[in-house]
Amino acid sequence: MRLAPRTVARIGICVQFAALIRCLAQFYRLKHILGPWLTVARIEPIILGSSVTALLAIAAVLSYFGEKYVAAAAVAAVNVVIFLVLKFTLL
Repeated sequence: MRLAPRTVARIGICVQFAALIRCLAQFYRLKHILGPWLTVARIEPIILGSSVTALLAIAAVLSYFGEKYVAAAAVAAVNVVIFLVLKFTLL
């Protein structure tokens, strides 16, 4: 069964928002674990990942509303790749 580009775009946007929520929740997890030893240097990669994910999620949603479903799916895929690269290079 082949998925329509619109469906792939929807799935991609959901994945982007799930990654954004995970990124933002990571701060609270570290705050709970490290407590007063939490520094800006430790959360800097989280801030960068959250910012990139939020901007690309906005781009995907705008592409989706503009009925550019393939572009929205491509932006979602790029977002996941960038997020993984940031995760493995910065952490």
